[in-house]
Amino acid sequence: MKTKNVSANLQMILEVVRVIVGILFIFSGIVKCVDPIGGAIKIEDYFIAWGLTGIPMAVCTTLSVIQNILEFLVGYALLFNIFVPLASIGALLFMIIFTPLTLYIAIANPVSDCGCFGDAVKISNWQTFYKNLFFLPLTVLLVIFRNCFKSDLKRWRKLAILFLGALVGFMFMIKGLTDEPVFDFRPYHVGANIRESMTIPDDAPQAEYKTTFILEKNGVFQEFDENNYPYNDSTWTYVDTHTEVIDEGYIPPIKDFTLIDKYGEVVTDDLLNTEEQLVLVVSPKLNEVDLDEAKKVAHLKEVCDNNDLRLYILTASTLDLQEAFSVNCKSDFDYLQGDETMLKTIVRAKAGIIVMQKGNIVAKYHINHIPMDKDWKNPAATYLRNINHSYEQYLIICIILALALVISNIKVKFTIHKTL
Repeated sequence: MKTKNVSANLQMILEVVRVIVGILFIFSGIVKCVDPIGGAIKIEDYFIAWGLTGIPMAVCTTLSVIQNILEFLVGYALLFNIFVPLASIGALLFMIIFTPLTLYIAIANPVSDCGCFGDAVKISNWQTFYKNLFFLPLTVLLVIFRNCFKSDLKRWRKLAILFLGALVGFMFMIKGLTDEPVFDFRPYHVGANIRESMTIPDDAPQAEYKTTFILEKNGVFQEFDENNYPYNDSTWTYVDTHTEVIDEGYIPPIKDFTLIDKYGEVVTDDLLNTEEQLVLVVSPKLNEVDLDEAKKVAHLKEVCDNNDLRLYILTASTLDLQEAFSVNCKSDFDYLQGDETMLKTIVRAKAGIIVMQKGNIVAKYHINHIPMDKDWKNPAATYLRNINHSYEQYLIICIILALALVISNIKVKFTIHKTL
C-alpha cells in the first residue's frame, strides 16, 4: 500500500498513540516474560475454570511463552517505529481477542485476577476490561493509518533491532523457565516479612457489602435492602437473601500462608517466630519432582543436618505421596501441608528452596541452582554474596538495548509552530 499523507497535527497525534500503545504492550509483555511459569499457571487456572482439566503444564507453558514474546515484540516494534503496519495489526488482534475475553471474565469471574500485568500490577477484572476498552480504538486508529508511519532505516537495521528485542525477551524467559524470575513481583520475594505482609493495618479501608432481601406477599416478589426493609409489616414472607461485595477494602499481600503438620496442627506462628534460619523446600506436587531433583533434596537434607539447620518440605501432596517421596529419597523428612496455589506463588519450580528467619525470607533458590555444601553454613550471607552476580545479567540486557538504540539511530524532531 502507498504511504498516506496526513496533516502535521494528525501525524503528531498518531505518533503519540503509537508510543502509548507501544509502551503498554512492552510493559505488559516484559513483566510476563520475566515470569513465564506464572503466566502458564494463570493459563492453567483458566482451563480449569472452563472445565478443561488435565491440560499438560507443558502446553500452558508453551502458550505463555508465545503470548509473552509476541506481546512484547508488538510493543517493541511500535516504540522503535519499525514494521509498524504489521505491529499495529498485531496489536489490534490482541485487543480483538482479549477485550471480549476480559468482558466475559469480568462478568463470570472465573478467576479473581486476569493476570494481564503478571504479578507486577494487580487490577480487578472490570478494570482490565475498561483498560482494554480504552486501548481498543487506539489500536484501530493505528491500523487505519498504519502506512503513515515513515522510517528511513534500511531493512537490515529494522531486522537487527527486532532481533535484539527478541533476544532481551527470551533472555528474561529463559531465566524464568530455568530459575527464579529476575525481578520478583510476588509477595514472597527475598526481603519480605511474611507476618507483616499478612497484617491488616488498623486504619485500612474495610470491605463494604450490599445485602438484598427477597420477600413475598400475595404472590408478588419484591427486593428490599436494610434501608427500606418492612420491619413492621408481618404480611411479607422471607424468601431469600443475596450479598454482594461493593468494595473489597484492603487486601493484604499475603492472606493464605497456613501450614499444617502431620498431626493436623497449624504451625504457621511457630515457624514465623523461629529465631534460627529455617530451610523450606517448597514443592506443590511431590509426584512431579523427578529423580535427579529428588536426589538434590535428599542431599540438601544431609547438608542441613550437618550444619544444624532445620529443613521442612512444604507441599500440597497427600500423606501417601509424602511417604512415597521419603522412600524414594531414602530420607526422613518433616512435611508441612499448605495450599497448592500459595505454594506455586512462593516458587516457580517443581521444587524450590526458601530460607526464612523470624518470618523474613532471606534467600530463595530454584532446584536447578542450589548453593554448594560449604555455603549452607550461613544461607543468608551466601545469598547476599551471590546476588551481586545477577547484576551482570542486567548489564548485558542494558548493553543489548543500547546497541538497539545505536542501530536505530533515532532522531526525534519536534517542530513548534507559533501563531501570532
